[in-house]
Amino acid sequence: MNHERQSHGFRILGYDSVSSTNDEADRLAQDGAPDRTLVWARSQNSGRGRLGRSWVSPEGNLYTTALLDPGVPLGRLQELSFVASLAVHDTVSGLLPDPDTDLVLKWPNDVLLGGAKISGILTETRVRGDHVVALLGVGINLAHAPDAARYPTTALADHLSAPLTVEELLDCYLKALSVRYGLWRSDGFAQIREAWALRSRWIGRKVSVENGELKIIGRYDGIEADGSMIVSGEGGEKHRISAGDVRLAEDN
Repeated sequence: MNHERQSHGFRILGYDSVSSTNDEADRLAQDGAPDRTLVWARSQNSGRGRLGRSWVSPEGNLYTTALLDPGVPLGRLQELSFVASLAVHDTVSGLLPDPDTDLVLKWPNDVLLGGAKISGILTETRVRGDHVVALLGVGINLAHAPDAARYPTTALADHLSAPLTVEELLDCYLKALSVRYGLWRSDGFAQIREAWALRSRWIGRKVSVENGELKIIGRYDGIEADGSMIVSGEGGEKHRISAGDVRLAEDN
């Protein structure tokens, strides 16, 4: 560890490089680190994303994992992915010079700027004693957009009118995360879900959802109270989807 400080209610542990911020946060969790402990690294050499995919992590982007211990049942910890994507949306929207820039959320936790991914979010859970804690991994592309990604990516620096350091981006993100996490803890998921849906992409449109061999096509009708995606099939049947890759049906 290179330095430690406090900001926006978080204890920040900063590193030059780690295997992954989630791995380091996992180690800290097992050692008893408290709620709102944040691991920040300038680079990762084994970063990973959702569904076991690798996450390219060169220096110049933001890589963090927040250890969160809100004292809620395991089933509610998946709501934190929506908390995180909202916090990233808040962060980026507050930095863009043009308020009309196309910035939207894509289920389950993608943040898209101009149709391309600006961040990566990975929520993991770990048993600690008699309860479960969350590791909320969030990366934001600042200087670099990974060119080997499955989907188009973009870097925040390409959309800004003035230079921004990683430290400044970290401060903006922590401020937004502190607000959203605090509201979630005090008021529950309903307001987070509503705010997320207002910024969501493709609600009301025909989408295709793939999860392994399973493929479902239908109208995207929003998200349930537990964060699962609601897709209505052509015969009126309702599908509650908890994991998968979503595209517009006409893109397939």
